[in-house]
Amino acid sequence: NNDDDGVNKNSNVTMDGVSLRNIRSPSMGRLVTLKGMIVRASDVKPCCTVATYTCDACGFEIYQVIQNKRDFMPQRICPSPVCKELGRTRDSLHLQTRGSKFEKFQELKIQELPSQVPMGHVPRSMTVHCRGEMTRKCTPGDLVTIDGIFLPQRIAEAGYRAMQAGLISTTYLEAQNIIVSKKSYDDSIADSLTTEERKKLDNE
Repeated sequence: NNDDDGVNKNSNVTMDGVSLRNIRSPSMGRLVTLKGMIVRASDVKPCCTVATYTCDACGFEIYQVIQNKRDFMPQRICPSPVCKELGRTRDSLHLQTRGSKFEKFQELKIQELPSQVPMGHVPRSMTVHCRGEMTRKCTPGDLVTIDGIFLPQRIAEAGYRAMQAGLISTTYLEAQNIIVSKKSYDDSIADSLTTEERKKLDNE
């Protein structure tokens, strides 16, 4: 059973999800289900989705939609007919924080479970972006199953870093649903042991 927060409180429910190693380029832009452990969670911060500007010269109000970008180029010149007729090209727009729209944003880092890592390999990790009600669902150390869209992300939108990176992009997961297991990883391993294996461990 799920509570109002969407967190799974039934510890007997088995969670189906693949390892990070199975997420490859054919999954780009598609909905995937990952199972792993949260190793880092950032603070929840406001992320601007609609920027509002007002013109000092004519009082015109402008809205700029920002679609899931880390940074954006603010508008500077007023596009109103009044300013165009007068030929005003100076910076007359000012960003109004009160009139802008924000949403909650949190960044998670999910890592492979030890049982998913082949012997001699290093555990892989991936960044997860949570927005709105998806934030504050889990904390570091939680065993989770995350449904999300596997997407590319440019290393930088503009500037010297963008020129240096060229066409290289990083990847992240845009979370759509998060299920947190009530059990810890140690408990889940203990449940998977057979009766004989448990007896051997008890004897040791």
